[in-house]
Amino acid sequence: MKTKMVVGAIFAATLAMSAAADDALKSGLQPGKSPSPFHPLNVTGSGAGKKQCLV
Repeated sequence: MKTKMVVGAIFAATLAMSAAADDALKSGLQPGKSPSPFHPLNVTGSGAGKKQCLV
């Protein structure tokens, strides 16, 4: 009985979340958009905490 309630609750939660996700999943740079600048921040070494190009 307890197992059926847990499975039912999980199913209901999954159904509710999928209904709430109306927008299509978008990943990465979209067509027509230009990339933003990249400012690397060093986290280790002598340049830790500083923005510095490693190239």
